[in-house]
Order: sequence, then C-alpha cells, then structure tokens
Amino acid sequence: MTDETMTTELTGAPTDLIGGMPATDTGSQAPALDPGSRRRLAAIADALIPAAHGMPSAGEVLTDDRLAFVLRARPDLGEPLQEALRSELGDDIQARLGRLGQAEPTNLAALQLVIVGSYYTDKRVRELIGYPGQMAIDVRSWLVPEYIEEGHIDAVLARGSVWRDPRTGERAVEGNVPRTYAERFTESASGVEGGNNGRDGT
Repeated sequence: MTDETMTTELTGAPTDLIGGMPATDTGSQAPALDPGSRRRLAAIADALIPAAHGMPSAGEVLTDDRLAFVLRARPDLGEPLQEALRSELGDDIQARLGRLGQAEPTNLAALQLVIVGSYYTDKRVRELIGYPGQMAIDVRSWLVPEYIEEGHIDAVLARGSVWRDPRTGERAVEGNVPRTYAERFTESASGVEGGNNGRDGT
C-alpha cells in the first residue's frame, strides 16, 4: 500500500510514517523462513548489531526460538520480513538495505524490528545491559518525588507556553500562570480559579 492515507486495519489510525510498520496486529499467521532467508537474516543481524564491548551480536542471539517468539507476538511482520529477505536482492547486505530503504520501507522496517525485537527480548542481553524487564513500582502519593524537589518541573513551568495561538499564528502568551510547581500546587489545592490540579480545573 503506497497511498499516504495508509491506515492500520483495526484502528483506522494513520501510521506514524509512510511505509512504517503499524502497531496493530493484523491477525495473520507468520510464515516460516526458508533456510536461505534464515541465513540472510543472521548475516544482516550481525551487520546491524555486531558483537562489541562484551555484548553478543544480534546474529548470535537471533536463534530459531527467539525469532519464533517475536513472530508469535507480531505475526504481521512475517510477510514483509520474507520480502525483505528474498534472494533476488542479492548477497550484498548494504546494497540490500539501501534498496529496501529507497523502494520498500515497510519491508525494511519489518526486518529491523524483528532483529531489534529479538535482540532486546533475549534474557542474556537484558542481563548484560542491566534491564530486568517491567517491574511493579510502589507509588506513595503522600511523598514528594525527588524530581519535584530538585526543581525539574519548575524549569518546564518557567519556560512558559510553547504552542502557537491558532488565532494569531504567534507563540501563545499566558499571564498570571504559576511559574513553579509550588505555586501551581498552592493554586490547585486552594481552589483558585484557573488553577490546574490535573482534573480539568475541578
């Protein structure tokens, strides 16, 4: 599909980038790769993420089991992956990637996502980069987070509005707005008109 109005099949939402991979699972079954495509995938993976600084290469990590894991999660990647690995594109990896980037960005996106997804879902890779995976975090609403005490939000508030007023086309200017988190919190807590406590002014 080459139309600039290309949308995902289930949501009807446009893709972020023409030729980019939609996040919606189309429900299709991922086809198996033939031996030649499998060898090409390993070679491309090694070229894109080579072994370095104690980290394994993507080709080393991208086992059949890891590939199956990614394609089970994203079966919609199977068909464009096959297209990206077809033999008629030749054995030169850089030439293949260049051709895909120019003429077949959807297939290139699928190829890259399969390689990166396989790499960073591998247990050994996650351990080496110190990423344990998603973890539950306790939130204590009565404690002030460190990023507030350190003034990170104040810097954003002090910057002021960064949107353009559609009526004038000029950068919006707002008066009488809080410039620190403490001022904003005080207004919202006291019910001052115009204060914003995250609940649409209530």
